[in-house]
Amino acid sequence: MPKRQARRKHRLGSLERDILADLSAGDLLYGFLLSARSSRLMFKRAREHAQHRYRKKKAIERLKKMKFIIEHGHKLSLTEKGVDALGGAIHTTAALLQNGTRWDGRWRIVVFDIPEKYRLLRSHVRNILKRAGFVQLQQSVWIFPHDCKELVQLIQRESALSKFILYGVLERIESEERLKKLFRI
Repeated sequence: MPKRQARRKHRLGSLERDILADLSAGDLLYGFLLSARSSRLMFKRAREHAQHRYRKKKAIERLKKMKFIIEHGHKLSLTEKGVDALGGAIHTTAALLQNGTRWDGRWRIVVFDIPEKYRLLRSHVRNILKRAGFVQLQQSVWIFPHDCKELVQLIQRESALSKFILYGVLERIESEERLKKLFRI
């Protein structure tokens, strides 16, 4: 009976996967084989990816050292100290929102589509919006009657999710009367 050979799994890091994904694209592979310029471009992109990952790794190490986050296996989570550090600035901005300014007739809308792998941050963003006084129109769509651009920018900046969060100003919206009652306008 022939012996079965055990398959060795090759563990690839994110950088290696990025390089392989780049190489698997037919036009890039073809260009790589034909042109030195393309190979320089590929190495430049690989170096940029590596530098970006290194900076993130160092930032995570600093956050762990300051006890803002803790590591559970391969997962990271905020500590109370981290929540306080993030929430302090958000509470300050939220207090500014509740100052009773007169309504200017415009609605502020926040829409976010945060991927499942960031679900803890998505939940945190949702809680911040609730605490600030936003009302949920639909899943991941929130509305507020007063200017709150600073809060949204703060959330985007502090959570590093700016590409998943949109902010807009509406002149009119359906069911405006219902919203006016909700916000006591």
